[in-house]
Amino acid sequence: MAEIAARTAGRAILHRIGPLEQEWKGRIDPVTAADRESEQIILTFIRDAFPLDIIVSEESNPIAEENVRGKRRWYVDPLDGTVNFSRNNPHWCVSIAFVDESDTAQAAVVYAPKCNELYGAVRGQGATLNGESIRVSGTDRMDRAVLASGFPYSFDNPDRTNLKEWSMLTPHALTVRCWGAAAKDLCEVARGRIDGFWELELERWDITAGAFICSEAGARVTDLSGKPVAGPSRDIMAANPGLHAAMMELLSR
Repeated sequence: MAEIAARTAGRAILHRIGPLEQEWKGRIDPVTAADRESEQIILTFIRDAFPLDIIVSEESNPIAEENVRGKRRWYVDPLDGTVNFSRNNPHWCVSIAFVDESDTAQAAVVYAPKCNELYGAVRGQGATLNGESIRVSGTDRMDRAVLASGFPYSFDNPDRTNLKEWSMLTPHALTVRCWGAAAKDLCEVARGRIDGFWELELERWDITAGAFICSEAGARVTDLSGKPVAGPSRDIMAANPGLHAAMMELLSR
């Protein structure tokens, strides 16, 4: 169901014709008519198939994490990378994840229509890209590592801008990229195209699907203190096992 929902929503907004309505949730946080159209398609699929499940969705139902613990729920980001989408940059995606009553992710899909990439994972069955098995990279040297990160929508808190973290890691890596869609970035780690990803101030719908796909592909996924990503945590670090500890050590300085 999740795969069909993601494909249907992604293809619907991929072929939109004409100018997009655009509003602003914050100074640099836009939302378009495409975000809402994609969301309604996905929510309809989930409600029809699982009418009793909770849906935590970015645009219409951003329920606080403490209110859904211990319940079956779906995390939906109907358009991750809205700025990219609005500028015709292909790095955007649709993200859906299912979490059971034990607060454990069980399945996830991330669909990037412009790239013709469908990432998926089911617990214990590994991760796939367009039906083919994927694994994280084997890079184990920071000076050969390609990393990715991003920045929050607000710089009001000087301790939560990611500028300090960026300056700590960048000099030690081969390079660091900033592509602007966390779910897609995490899938790039899962497939081994990049070696590690970190970011602060994300929401659960941003990271639940991508983090689970990463984990099933062999990545180590934690928050920036090294603890498992769980509950209301809004920070994430995902990297292959050979680099995760090195990235954590650099940030701990």
